[in-house]
Amino acid sequence: MEDITKSRPLVAFGAILGISLIVTAIIVSWVVYYVKTYNNAVITVTGVAEKQVTSDVVKWHATIARQTGSTSADLKQGSVEMQSDLSALLSYFGTNGVTSSQITVDPLSVTPMYQSQYGVYPGKVGYSSGDTLAGYSLSQNILIQSDNVSGVTSLAQKAPQYFLNKGIVFSGQPLEYYLSNNLLDSIRQQMLAEALANAKDRAEAITNGVGASVGNLRSSSVGVTQITPVNSTEISGSGYYDTTSIDKLVTYLVHTTFTMR
Repeated sequence: MEDITKSRPLVAFGAILGISLIVTAIIVSWVVYYVKTYNNAVITVTGVAEKQVTSDVVKWHATIARQTGSTSADLKQGSVEMQSDLSALLSYFGTNGVTSSQITVDPLSVTPMYQSQYGVYPGKVGYSSGDTLAGYSLSQNILIQSDNVSGVTSLAQKAPQYFLNKGIVFSGQPLEYYLSNNLLDSIRQQMLAEALANAKDRAEAITNGVGASVGNLRSSSVGVTQITPVNSTEISGSGYYDTTSIDKLVTYLVHTTFTMR
């Protein structure tokens, strides 16, 4: 009877120890499962945010030109006429709301023109050939860069006919429309937040379909920016920047990874 009484504490200790080992094993198993789940059960989705924006910067490249005879007097007279053409052009731009600070004028370009049996072709000063000097081609490039988008757009439509009537050889390139850095900065933060929220919505839609739920955001990175014409399907893996249209669609992408529960 005494031996049985003495053995009861040992039995109790053994039972407690056994239960503790079982509980410990359960806890360790749960931790291992949780860690594996945290490390491996993830979902990667891309979020999108779009916004239609009107360009606030316009660029317009234009050129004036003249042809002269082959003598030095012809060249001198041609340069005087080019200066007169440029003055008329700058004056016209000024009366149409374009300030001098918005205009960049390149130096006068002079290209010798040579006559061959096949026709007239451009050459270099001192060009050694049996062909004869036919004259000179004079040209000057002008760039307008302005935040008055509608004003410059209107000017580009009527200027060619105006200069033609004045006897000025004028050619304008297609207008280029841009979004200023200030404008992009003002919408970037909000759009990135919208893209991130869109990514989470997409992740939840996917995980709900398989009986899981979205956990914490593990990582995120900003994708390339697409600036396209409205209702356009043009995109590029390295990003796209349309300059042909006033109204543009700005698209931000965010690549995200969420844990799953």
